[in-house]
Amino acid sequence: MRSEENLQLHFDLLSHRALLSCGDRDYVLPDSYPTKEMARLAAQKFAWETLGLKDRAREFTQASDLPVWLR
Repeated sequence: MRSEENLQLHFDLLSHRALLSCGDRDYVLPDSYPTKEMARLAAQKFAWETLGLKDRAREFTQASDLPVWLR
């Protein structure tokens, strides 16, 4: 995974919503999550499937391998 594809998760404790930053783009995840950990798992799955890291990040074999930095 290239440096411009670093995944950062911003989790709001009040609304339980999550924002995923990937490079210079931001994505609001569609659901609300009770914990940061559940939001991180959803962010990994979102990046893997929706953002296409499954095809671009060859060094990872599954979504749970993706490093997502919690903010």
